[in-house]
Amino acid sequence: MKKLFTSKPILTVVVLLALITGSLWTIRKISAPKIIPVRAAALSPLFEPRDKSMNILLKGVEVESGRIVTFNATIRESKSRFNQMKQAVLAYLQGPRTGAIRVAVPEGLALNEFYLTAQGTAVVDLSTSQMKGDSFGFYAEALFVKGMIEALTGNFFEVKQVKLLVNGQDATTLGGHYALGTSEAAAPVSAMAAPVY
Repeated sequence: MKKLFTSKPILTVVVLLALITGSLWTIRKISAPKIIPVRAAALSPLFEPRDKSMNILLKGVEVESGRIVTFNATIRESKSRFNQMKQAVLAYLQGPRTGAIRVAVPEGLALNEFYLTAQGTAVVDLSTSQMKGDSFGFYAEALFVKGMIEALTGNFFEVKQVKLLVNGQDATTLGGHYALGTSEAAAPVSAMAAPVY
């Protein structure tokens, strides 16, 4: 009597399953979206002293009324759009903290690095090592995130979305309140309502 199952067909099926599984895993790894920086370091220096001034628009809070307002900031028209974008990030982080209009940037928050991907994602890596734990609440954190998004998407057509990293890592929040993610469907800062006190 012939055996129904011999070792050769079973071995063939096992080898085929292994090949199919390996192929599917490889295809999945290759097709997974990755953030690959086009530029990872600014061309040094960010601008030349002879470069013309360039106005950009940033968002801040009018202290007296609590309204969100747009104000002008000045950067330099460097030869590189990437360097202009990095200047805009720095202008927002170093924006006014006194006076009639202030930015919602807590003291101690700093830029680690700025990246731009070929897909138009601006990646802003922030350092919180010098920031106090109670630097800002939900509303201020939300204003900061939205303001950073608009500083880049509102001034540079190349930026399609913004991703914030905290100390080089993906993080759920910056200060423990507002969920971080990409800005694909981010509402404009002006659409946010001021808190009622």
